[in-house]
Amino acid sequence: MSLELFELNGLGVGLTGGGGYLGSAMVKGLVQSGAIVFACDINENSLARLKENLAHEEQNGRLFTITADINDEEQRASVLDMVEKEAGSVYGWVNNAYAGQAGLITEASRGQIEATVVGGLARVIEITRDVAMRMMPHRSGSIVNVSSMYGIVSPQPQAYSDHPAFHNPPAYGAAKAGVIQYTRYAACHLAAHGIRVNALSPGPFPKQSVRCTPGFKEQLSSRVPLGRLGEPEELVGAVIYLLSRASSYVTGHNLVVDGGWTAW
Repeated sequence: MSLELFELNGLGVGLTGGGGYLGSAMVKGLVQSGAIVFACDINENSLARLKENLAHEEQNGRLFTITADINDEEQRASVLDMVEKEAGSVYGWVNNAYAGQAGLITEASRGQIEATVVGGLARVIEITRDVAMRMMPHRSGSIVNVSSMYGIVSPQPQAYSDHPAFHNPPAYGAAKAGVIQYTRYAACHLAAHGIRVNALSPGPFPKQSVRCTPGFKEQLSSRVPLGRLGEPEELVGAVIYLLSRASSYVTGHNLVVDGGWTAW
């Protein structure tokens, strides 16, 4: 297979949560692959840091940072208008942003549960709908929905027994499982329009602030067959693969990048 199949030269790709821990690594990789990347985030400061960091890197593509609440329909439409204006069309899209509320299973309120399901699943469905409608006239496009290993398996309670603050809320896994199933649904219904839809399920990729907590890094790493936690850059290859022509016959798939966590 030619490496050219992995190139995204000149193609417009939008990514939500672009200034975040995982999102910023994806943005960097997509720009290096030649894409015209539109990184959306509600946090203006995180986007400023992203832009500053990439300014010192060799870039094959281009980066646009957009401070916007992608959950707002009008703001979302403006972002998509910008992608079409600057790149010609919306070729690719990564639903990476997540919004939800924490809470233990015995304490979760209805508001916390609804916020997690809406932020983790309903918004993905809405955004995918709007993105797909922009792709339809071109009869091509690739959408990647970021799920989680906890959309496949349950967290092991003992892994978080000493650090309950890091435990995922009870509705998180349900929302992420919904993302995987919705991905299959969207893939089947959008295939006739030339649009591919796949999911990406990261494993243990905790933020640096969480990794620094004494004992927690070791506790999580001991449950990974590869024996270590994932680094954000290790998601880049999977995202590029799913967006590029290298995966032209792949749709409705959930690509798991978890160091083997869900294999045992």
